Amino acid sequence: MSERHPSDPLPTTPSDEPEVEPLQFVVRENAQGEQILDLVEGSFERSYRVGGAYTTKLFVDLCRSRGLLPYRHRRQHSGTICVRASLSEHEALWSQFLVLSRQLEARLQEVTFGFVKETVTPLRR
Repeated sequence: MSERHPSDPLPTTPSDEPEVEPLQFVVRENAQGEQILDLVEGSFERSYRVGGAYTTKLFVDLCRSRGLLPYRHRRQHSGTICVRASLSEHEALWSQFLVLSRQLEARLQEVTFGFVKETVTPLRR
């Protein structure tokens, strides 16, 4: 397959980390109607380079299944997807994507080899 496998880890150096909205304390009501103090994680935008058409489709649908809104900035490469989420959501999204993209790549390889075997006859000498 010509598609590069998206195995890059998430950025870990301080210069790679984007600016994050601060943690917020929020007052909300629990099931009994009592007011409680809750902590909300800050969110930030992260760009992901996910590869070709199939892995991009997988990543976009995975984001949407988690309630996240994937998007692109103007003139951005089609394999680059931006997502605004908290750090824990980004980490969970990326780790699940890596697992699923490996499974997708294996299945596409099986289908491709099967198709070629069925449709292309070897030259007899």
